[in-house]
Amino acid sequence: MSNIPHPDDAPAVTDADAIDHGSDGHLHSVVVAYEGSADRQTLYPVDATETERLTHWLTADADAFERLDEMR
Repeated sequence: MSNIPHPDDAPAVTDADAIDHGSDGHLHSVVVAYEGSADRQTLYPVDATETERLTHWLTADADAFERLDEMR
């Protein structure tokens, strides 16, 4: 198992793909690769405090995410 983010393994939310969640509307995307199981992608607000990051996030299998510009 590896806790090293691999942003090239799955689509990442970039500034152009940002989802409005509050003041600036940007989300940070981190992909964690696991040996023997699905890679996991987590999205959380860029401006979240350390405390908010404990509750303001969404995680799913990396292959469950689609690029916003490809879905339009």
